[in-house]
Amino acid sequence: MDVRRATGTDALSIARLRAEMIKAPPVGRWFEDLTAYLAAGLARAVDMAGFVVDDSAGDLVSAALGSIYQAPPGPTYSGRTGYVHMVLTKPGHRHQGHGRAVTACLLAWFWGQGCGLVNLTASADGERLYRSLGFKENARSMRLFRE
Repeated sequence: MDVRRATGTDALSIARLRAEMIKAPPVGRWFEDLTAYLAAGLARAVDMAGFVVDDSAGDLVSAALGSIYQAPPGPTYSGRTGYVHMVLTKPGHRHQGHGRAVTACLLAWFWGQGCGLVNLTASADGERLYRSLGFKENARSMRLFRE
């Protein structure tokens, strides 16, 4: 399997895969906004990176996407932080190492960019993979959605 760095031209394929994974129709404002966000970030290639695997027909079957942000530094931490936004693998291609491969490339990119910490929100499906890559649970995380 070959993992490659995603580019802005992969945005639509990644957005479609995300829609498939969350069982949402790939239409409407959310889908247009997601595609534009991915295209801009992947084309910029500074604070966002994605890594993908294509099948033999050239169709995208797995992707990992993340970005870097600067948090306040601490005594043992620069504050440079990676965030894994999504790890996606088409159902027919799971358990073949694609998700692990794209995530490992994303982590290597974070470390190469000087990140001292990487965060993610794990789905039940991805939890085993993330633990095997060294992620630990952080029970202090909370979030608030605007009503």
